[in-house]
Amino acid sequence: MQRNWNSAFVSHWVGGGGKIIQIANTGRVQWGVGPKANGYAYAQVELARTNSRTIFDQDYKAYVWLLQKLALEAGIPCTLNSGASVHDRGIKTHAWVSRNVGGTDHTDPDGYLASWGVSLAQFRKDIEAGLSALPPVAGVPGNFLLHRVVKGDTLWGLSRRYGTTPATLKRWNQLPGDLILIGQQLKVRQY
Repeated sequence: MQRNWNSAFVSHWVGGGGKIIQIANTGRVQWGVGPKANGYAYAQVELARTNSRTIFDQDYKAYVWLLQKLALEAGIPCTLNSGASVHDRGIKTHAWVSRNVGGTDHTDPDGYLASWGVSLAQFRKDIEAGLSALPPVAGVPGNFLLHRVVKGDTLWGLSRRYGTTPATLKRWNQLPGDLILIGQQLKVRQY
């Protein structure tokens, strides 16, 4: 993204087995969906490609979870591709933008999802009805100091503050990626 920030720039990437990476702030203009629609997006999420079914399944669940979470944060409905105008609120795919707004000819993620057997109807159902929780990871036994996330907190900053690592925080808290949310309670030190 450092080489392409002026021609392609999104807020989140999902891939690598369900990892979520936030690379830009939400609520700011990004350049990932074309000049006619960029200014209307709260966030833009790129789903990385893989050749592994296992990785795809993990990525897909994280992708749906993240889209739902971002819609909730933005105060928009968890609907997929509803309406025909940028003023029709909800989650939109790049393919929807190409068909209804123009300024781009991309059709992702429709074809990629279809290549793994996920139809647009299934994707809509998952977005709207929910894969609202990521699959659980084995719990971590022990007693922990807890920290409630506030604005500005990051896994890196919390790991330095509490003398641990981001990877350990992710394992203790069963986090699929680097995304943490304001108000979330995290285990930050084990006793």
